[in-house]
Amino acid sequence: MTVEQVLQLVKDYWPVVICIIIVILLAQWVVRSLIRIISLAVVIGVVLVLFFQFSPEEVIQMGRQAAVATQEVVDKTITPVLNGELKDADVTFQPDGSYEVKTASIRIVGKKGETKATVYYKDDKWEVDIGQLGQMFQDRLGKAELEEKTM
Repeated sequence: MTVEQVLQLVKDYWPVVICIIIVILLAQWVVRSLIRIISLAVVIGVVLVLFFQFSPEEVIQMGRQAAVATQEVVDKTITPVLNGELKDADVTFQPDGSYEVKTASIRIVGKKGETKATVYYKDDKWEVDIGQLGQMFQDRLGKAELEEKTM
């Protein structure tokens, strides 16, 4: 291919070229962010092991405890409030397969078939696994879906 042919190709398909450049830039940004996060975690782990005399197993155990503590917070705060409010929840389904569950103080947005949903509570927002929201949420969502199909 000559330079003129390449220039003509770019002129003809400039929206595609711009999209490709944007995708490459976004991928680069994501990879860079992941590398920074991983590097930070490694540095924190090294500091804990070298300067604070923790063993690597203790550092790993601290990470597990943080995950368990986060799950306990969800279980103690969101799940009881959600279970209390789900009885009067309004569930709407969109044509694209997404759904929205609205209660007095909680809004949950997700998509059918996905395991993640976004929970909005007051000014806070969390990405959670649907299984963390409890069986009552899943039952209410299934009931609303059946009601919509019968209408």
